[in-house]
Amino acid sequence: MIIATRPGERPMRPEFGCEIHSLLFAPNDPATAGLAKRYVYEALRRWEPRIEVREIMAYPDYENPSRLNVEIRYLIPVINSERNLVFPFYTIPGEE
Repeated sequence: MIIATRPGERPMRPEFGCEIHSLLFAPNDPATAGLAKRYVYEALRRWEPRIEVREIMAYPDYENPSRLNVEIRYLIPVINSERNLVFPFYTIPGEE
């Protein structure tokens, strides 16, 4: 929910969410992947104190050039359980 929510989308909590949506029209390149990693990391650190982010990887899906996969490895310390989540983020390809 954190990553899928745009800041400003929730009226009673306008800062909640992830800035990844600002990359919607960005090219699917290493710079965009780096920004996506940063935005996801910042949002999770701020809004999900129950986890420890271990690693975030962002890479293009070569079968679908408009999709950027964001893979998140995290630990839930209370139960000592490591988990993995892949969030598919779709960019809108520019006109060529």
